[in-house]
Amino acid sequence: MKFNNTIYNNLGQFAKLMLFMGVLLLASQHQTWAQTKVLVDNVSAISPNDKVGGLFGPYNMPTVIDPNNALVDDDNYARLLASPGLVAGIASYDGFIELEFPATVPANTWSYVRMEGDASLFDALLGGSLGNLVGGLLGVVLTGEQVITIDARMGSTSVLSRSSTSGFTEDDVRFIQDALGNNYLAIRPNQAYDRLRINNDIGSLVGVGNEVELDVYSAFYFDSVGGECGRPFATSFDGDGGIGISLLDVQNQNLNNAIDTDLNTYSSLQSGSIVDLSVASSLQQSFYFSSPGSDDNTLNIKIALGSSGLASVDLISGIQVLLYDEDDALIYTRSLQSGLLNDASALGLLDNGDPITVTFAPGIAFSRAVVKLNSLLGVDVIGDGIKIYDVQRYDEDVTGCDNPLIAALPTATTGPLETPSCAASLLDFENVDFPGYAVDGNNESYAVLNADAGNLLTSGPSSGFVKMDLGSVNAGQITYVRIGYDDDVLDRLLGGTLGQLVGDLANDLLLGNQYIQVQAYDAGNTEILNLTSQDFFGGANGNASGNVTLVEDNIGRPYLAIKPNTAYSSIQITNHVTAVLPTGKQSALHVYNACFETGIDPCFSANFTSYTGSGISLSLAELSTAGVTNPYRAINENSSDYSEINLGVAGVAASVYQSVYFSQPSQTGDHVKIRLSLEPSALLSLDLLGTYKIKFYNGSTQVGPDYNLQSGLINNIDLLGLFGSGGSVTLDFESPGIFDRVDVGVESLVAVGTTAPPMRLYEVSRYGDACPIVVTPSPFEDSLCLSKIVDSENADELQNLADDDFDSYATLSSGAGFLLGANQYQGFVEMGYDQDVAAGVTTYIRIDFESSILESLISGSLGNLVSGVLDGLILGDHYFQVQVKNNTYDVTTGAVTSSTTIASASSNAANAGGNDMIRVVQDAAGRYYIAVTPNQAYNAVRITDVTNSALGLLAQPNTMNVYGMCTEISEDRCLDAFATSYEYSGLDLTVNDLSGAGVTNPSYALDDNTQHFSEISNGTLAVGASTKQWIFFNTVSNSTDVAVINFKTGGGVIDVDVLGGLQIKAYLGNTEVAVFDFGDGIVNGLNVIDLLNNGNTVSLKFRPGANFDRISVGIETLVGVSIFPPVHLYGVDKLCESSFLITNPMIYQKVD
Repeated sequence: MKFNNTIYNNLGQFAKLMLFMGVLLLASQHQTWAQTKVLVDNVSAISPNDKVGGLFGPYNMPTVIDPNNALVDDDNYARLLASPGLVAGIASYDGFIELEFPATVPANTWSYVRMEGDASLFDALLGGSLGNLVGGLLGVVLTGEQVITIDARMGSTSVLSRSSTSGFTEDDVRFIQDALGNNYLAIRPNQAYDRLRINNDIGSLVGVGNEVELDVYSAFYFDSVGGECGRPFATSFDGDGGIGISLLDVQNQNLNNAIDTDLNTYSSLQSGSIVDLSVASSLQQSFYFSSPGSDDNTLNIKIALGSSGLASVDLISGIQVLLYDEDDALIYTRSLQSGLLNDASALGLLDNGDPITVTFAPGIAFSRAVVKLNSLLGVDVIGDGIKIYDVQRYDEDVTGCDNPLIAALPTATTGPLETPSCAASLLDFENVDFPGYAVDGNNESYAVLNADAGNLLTSGPSSGFVKMDLGSVNAGQITYVRIGYDDDVLDRLLGGTLGQLVGDLANDLLLGNQYIQVQAYDAGNTEILNLTSQDFFGGANGNASGNVTLVEDNIGRPYLAIKPNTAYSSIQITNHVTAVLPTGKQSALHVYNACFETGIDPCFSANFTSYTGSGISLSLAELSTAGVTNPYRAINENSSDYSEINLGVAGVAASVYQSVYFSQPSQTGDHVKIRLSLEPSALLSLDLLGTYKIKFYNGSTQVGPDYNLQSGLINNIDLLGLFGSGGSVTLDFESPGIFDRVDVGVESLVAVGTTAPPMRLYEVSRYGDACPIVVTPSPFEDSLCLSKIVDSENADELQNLADDDFDSYATLSSGAGFLLGANQYQGFVEMGYDQDVAAGVTTYIRIDFESSILESLISGSLGNLVSGVLDGLILGDHYFQVQVKNNTYDVTTGAVTSSTTIASASSNAANAGGNDMIRVVQDAAGRYYIAVTPNQAYNAVRITDVTNSALGLLAQPNTMNVYGMCTEISEDRCLDAFATSYEYSGLDLTVNDLSGAGVTNPSYALDDNTQHFSEISNGTLAVGASTKQWIFFNTVSNSTDVAVINFKTGGGVIDVDVLGGLQIKAYLGNTEVAVFDFGDGIVNGLNVIDLLNNGNTVSLKFRPGANFDRISVGIETLVGVSIFPPVHLYGVDKLCESSFLITNPMIYQKVD
């Protein structure tokens, strides 16, 4: 306790202590990253003293001055002299020095000789194969005045020798420059060596009596330990084709600026002209690392275009990043366009002339990186060139060397399989970022498979693949590969044959044919399955080798379900993009993992779904009408959610079916419970009901006949009457055989002549003697729930309010009666606790109501501005009222003796001020609740369902479902966020002023699907208006706890001013307690602006320094500032800290 008190009471001393520790940490990181130079330690030979000072002496002067200076790594040097002599070669001399290492240097090890000489010659040598061109501009030719030779030797035997007359353009000899502008001659023999000889000689153009000098500072190689992290050791440039470089281009290159420690300086890679437009041309800057690094290395390159307004597809696709291994073999190629896939904000920065930072993660060790600028045949896009600000390599396995632009790996989540066996190693991969993430055991990390259609500036199409080792898998066993891809493609693949029709109509995604290839291999590496999504993996049943289906799990994550008909041991997934024209189209396929089921639980719930269709007659205008919307909602934990099966505009014998899959076959006598409803406004008949079908399958074989809805009725209830009431119906079916799949769908018949209304599918579950019906558990950790029904009227199934099934409910009914309200009736239920609930503690009443109305009500406190007319929706025709009470009961009878209403609200009230005590919220599963948080103690809540009496005879009766009432009583402050809603605020907002603002899919910020996100947008709201999403916790965090907000932006360029429009706040109840201050955009050493502009997900740790139970993430429109782009909110988590160590200086507590 004394230590903690010291922290609180003496933060000044603590800050000094932390600063000292930080210095030590940085020092240790430097030692960890750095490699040791192994210097030469002996001058084993030098050229003779045969220099002549003139015709009359002096004679026998040294040709090497201060040779021992070359044994020390400092700024002193040995000088080598050379001259053609006096007349006809008389008294000519050259200078050489031979430097010996303390031990033999292994073969294929680079050694470096630091040297300086004629500046123009060195600039030419830095140009690689452009050396003669550059030299001509500088007034020097490589065979002219000075010739430099390096010779690696083992004793007296030469193992590799190169001369400057050839330009040092070979892979094993290079001329390079370090961050300080020092020049080096680097050599890598393929044999062991123990010394280097450097020779300075004259060229053919040196005039009689002239002398040339070469200064040799040191020679060394790097040991094999370290070097994985940091900036390149050196750089150079090169080019090819019909390139034209001006003197100004060369003089202004500043190559070393790209590898120095100043992030604001840059090298320039540009060409003043293209000499021959009939030849494709390129310029490139190479970056050399002192070691090959490791497979875990990642690379960040900060780059900008030479001028603003040039961010065209041609130019960006013409910029490439190439990586080479230690043998100088090309191992990785990416275009800048591929690195910026769908990143509008980064493209905007480039177009403005601002720099961006792009990350590459090849998954294989590399020792050289190249930034290459290509020019189209007949077009000059190189002229303005590019600026390279910084190049750095990172390694997450080295302490302190984490890449700041790569978020920490997310925590693994619960997958859809009972006992998965997953691929744990890669057999091969190509053109992939983070390949190891596909087999790392974390189902939330992923490899990125890159593909492009090629473009006119670079090469042809390229694809990316991973091949994963699964061990031994039996024939017919399904492997599930979780993926992330273009949503449009996934939506179509999920629709099976129906998706194929849609794809045909949409012309295969217009210019690009984007597809996935799936291959399976047996233990001998023989291919036994090869299917592609181009033809929807061969259709519903694939081909003789097996089948592949795209499915969703119960929270909407997509998977490739791969079922070879032969035993197999590995799966290869390939991403392809092709196009009629090389348009530069790119795509990225995310592969999370590959797993198959080893569990044997016959009661395991349905875990995957997909859909298919046939016979549909569609036009482009009808693409959205046929199919299944949100298929996964038929098997998720929210019993109020549903998928919607829609036949659309159907032809004769057309059909749409949703398939629900079980991982284990059924047992004899198992039943299937199916809960569904039909669109309430539809006109139904027995003929129409006959178009809805249920089918059972074992694999691809149908079991038993087609079943209609009447077949699932219990007690011969009037099915038409049930559906006509607008409620859901639960049907029960028993299959005549073993099954592992149930299809639910609709067909069109000739005799009907009318399209069947859409079906809402709420549940498909299996039960039997060994697998009883599972009761849905409460989402609360430790709850206090209602103990009594205080009063009720026009309410059915009230017993369900107090049972243990979270999905059972009571139904309240209301009607308008006759004209002028005669015989109007309302339904209500008043639920009570057996004890008072403290002020400020939230009670949740789960409800079902018209989904369109609930979607509107979640956008504000009950009675906020959306409660009028929104998008033509009249919220006042059917509404509900809420009263929060404190009742006093007779001890003997339990009757209410007195009652005080503490708070009340109605969903049809239009009160722009809102009501902070009563609001509609959603939980992570998307279930709706009325959340009441009174400012006084309470013990009862009344919910009333009302139908507008003014509607009279025109109104249909209405209902609402009430599931129960509970509050969280756990004292665990680390509970996950429970609920969410959102609100608008601003100057005199009305419904007509919403201007596209709002939050899409708010519950996605809470669920476990990391591919889901809510989208917060301020639309075009006026200055001073804001939109914010609330995240509610059921327990209060203390002042040491941290909220972790994971988000990214949906496009748009962000600067410091724009960043001010992003508001992240903490609250205790309705009281604001802290605000995250982004300041200049640098938070804990990370540039948040760069992360957002580069399309990265930001994981922001927000320590309010005060107790809190709510977090808000919002956007405000500021005066004179561009509107902040939409925010994609992936999640808000809580970290519970045990002590208050360091508070984020970018957070300040709210001061009223």
